[in-house]
Amino acid sequence: MASIQTGNKVRIKDRKDWPKPPGYRLANAEGTVLKAETEGDFQDYILVQLEKAEGEGRAYIGKNLYFRVENLRKI
Repeated sequence: MASIQTGNKVRIKDRKDWPKPPGYRLANAEGTVLKAETEGDFQDYILVQLEKAEGEGRAYIGKNLYFRVENLRKI
């Protein structure tokens, strides 16, 4: 998790096991990390504010969502 920090721009990776719907809608969406360090049961998650998405994913722009660390790529 050290490579992704608060303020970084990230892209949500596509996954073959995304639930359909709604998960696949967020594949390749981009946003800014709001909180890279979490506590308790959420240690493997990062809070991201979505800023760019395609198709049905546009409905989530501006939302703050948690993603697993391994599902994000720094851009």
